[in-house]
Amino acid sequence: FVGTRVAEVIAPSIGSRAREEAQGPVRTWMHRTLEGIHEEGHLRRIILRLTQASLPCYAQIRHGPLEYGKDVVVLLDEGGRRLLRMYQAKCGEMTKQKWREAQSELEEMFSVSLSDLQLHEAVDVREGVLICNGHANAYVEPAMQGWFGEQKRVHGWNIRFMHLDDIVRWIFKDRLVNEFKAALDELGICPPGSKIHLNGKVPEKS
Repeated sequence: FVGTRVAEVIAPSIGSRAREEAQGPVRTWMHRTLEGIHEEGHLRRIILRLTQASLPCYAQIRHGPLEYGKDVVVLLDEGGRRLLRMYQAKCGEMTKQKWREAQSELEEMFSVSLSDLQLHEAVDVREGVLICNGHANAYVEPAMQGWFGEQKRVHGWNIRFMHLDDIVRWIFKDRLVNEFKAALDELGICPPGSKIHLNGKVPEKS
């Protein structure tokens, strides 16, 4: 119907597409993309873009010499409550050494209040999030769990841990896949296995 030459040209693409449909989609591309991020600056930017997608009252990267444990902060209006969510970001697996660093930063996160200049109104609830694109290893798990519980009992601090799978579930649950892809494109990150970059260019070998 379309002619022999046209059929010869499009046959490989059709065959490739049919093979992909038969084998099923690659569902772990997001895990592998996040695992491949080794610069905390990239992880902070992705967290910022994902939080901005919910149209918060305020969202900003605060990382720097005077961050006081707050890499990214976002102010949300949830059911009439003004929730200040403060992220401390770490790349890779959470080890005992990384945990010791994060622990002091999390203490500063709550002990040093954020200026209300850009918040405009008082905050009702503060929440700390230690987030990483890996997992906590078995050696540091008991220390983290015990410390989180102690801070809740003694100080009333709400702190939780988000690992790789939590981030992926957050992206899919809140339908942020396109936001995530846009953030990757902004950073020049090509998902593993992609021959063409998101912006249509062939990625350079790193």
